[in-house]
Amino acid sequence: MILLMTGNWSPSPEHLRRLEALAGPGRVVVAGDEAGAVRAAGGAEVVVGHRYLRQVLAHAPRLAWVQTSAAGVDQLPVAELARRGVVLTRNPLNAEAIALHALSLLLALVRRLPESLEAQRQGRWGAPPAMRALPRQVLLMGLGAIGQALAPRLRGLGIRVVGCARQGTPAQRALCDGFVAAPDWRDALPASEGLILAMPLDGQSAGMVDADALARLAPGALLINVARAGLVHPPALLEALESGRLGGAALDVLDPVPPPEAPLWRTPGLLITPKVAAYHPDMQRDFEAFTERQLSRYLQGMPLEAVVAPREGP
Repeated sequence: MILLMTGNWSPSPEHLRRLEALAGPGRVVVAGDEAGAVRAAGGAEVVVGHRYLRQVLAHAPRLAWVQTSAAGVDQLPVAELARRGVVLTRNPLNAEAIALHALSLLLALVRRLPESLEAQRQGRWGAPPAMRALPRQVLLMGLGAIGQALAPRLRGLGIRVVGCARQGTPAQRALCDGFVAAPDWRDALPASEGLILAMPLDGQSAGMVDADALARLAPGALLINVARAGLVHPPALLEALESGRLGGAALDVLDPVPPPEAPLWRTPGLLITPKVAAYHPDMQRDFEAFTERQLSRYLQGMPLEAVVAPREGP
């Protein structure tokens, strides 16, 4: 049985029909809430989505494969799934959208769009702000699908890209102007006028962008985070912005989201978007088509795409 637990949308009728054509009539169940997911878990061999994944695991003895709708898996029970021999596959489809969002955030800071939007909100036609120059060099943390989509776009603007990854395959390195191994990433900060985070969050990377890292960046550098909020130490970021040491920052992720009265919302030089980097008009359609291809491969005993290695999660 196929148990659907996607949280961002309801499965389209066409998608359900195509899944049933693959799996058989009555073998596709949509969980409308946690209780329904737990009730259906006993017969589930495949789970699509992860909304109630932790809750259903203890009730799903037949579970063999989980297809998450997320690109990152740091918030999923990867180790438990691996211990049980359950295959976990990620969503590899939104890298282009996230790369474009990261580039948009960078250009918005460079062209000082937040200041212009604030002037518009106030009905004020002010003097043009002093525009920032594009960073001459960016340290791109993470050369997965997002980093690989972003690096050529940055280079197309004349920005020198230094990539950073745990290993860095020849193909990944070829997309960049330079490469630094993950243990040595801080050595590349002084020459970098931009730092872009597109990497997983794990025990080694949590809080890595701290006061020391921000102080090492070139003066006036820009920080873009389209990965996980936990990579950045918030007090250090606010201090670096308030002191002017950091030229600006853009965050698509906050965890936790602070209340409206929190100073974070009004920090000068900080641009915040509400975790929308992955969103695009065809997001649901593309994921449903991908899931159908994956299920076809699974039922034919073929290798699945985007399989998560156990080390990638907590």
